[in-house]
Amino acid sequence: MNATKYQAVVLSNFMITDFDGPYAGSVGDANIKRRSNVLERLRAINRDLDEEVTLYGDGAYASTDVLHRPFRGNINPEQAAFNEHMSNFRQSVEWIFGKLEGLWPLVGDKTRNTVLLRQIGKEDVVVALLTNFHTCLCGGVTTDYLGIAPPTLQEYATMIEEHAGGMSRVSRNIGNDVFFVHVSNNTFCMCRKF
Repeated sequence: MNATKYQAVVLSNFMITDFDGPYAGSVGDANIKRRSNVLERLRAINRDLDEEVTLYGDGAYASTDVLHRPFRGNINPEQAAFNEHMSNFRQSVEWIFGKLEGLWPLVGDKTRNTVLLRQIGKEDVVVALLTNFHTCLCGGVTTDYLGIAPPTLQEYATMIEEHAGGMSRVSRNIGNDVFFVHVSNNTFCMCRKF
């Protein structure tokens, strides 16, 4: 997104579950991860739900108890197969940024980053939410590529409505997946149970 960077957590069904930014383009990914507190929020979800929910991230990130990355170095065939399998899912994060820019040309507009009259971060969070609506209605690249369908618009809208109603945690069965919505200090995070 040109002069700004964002951090996104994307489910394998192409839904954006956590969207943080904007950050200056010069800020490194590891620094953005630290500033966003995404790992601390995920640990809180794990404690609240008594479940183990983890993320799979880019090799630039260090592995932690809640963030895994590709195996490196002298890896065995099992680890190589794991890396190959997971790269399909990791690719969805790159695809979602392409979808954001494709659906909403304002996201890629270089001039808006220099005009201080607009609140870019708020606009882009709305764009991420609208992109989720679009994914519910039209599917995403991963629907065909991975065979994983997003929730219906009604299922997603119900989650948002429950969030707006002040519920601190919601668990929903959607198809074969269980989604957890966690709200803390006005931060919305939805994670898929693996």
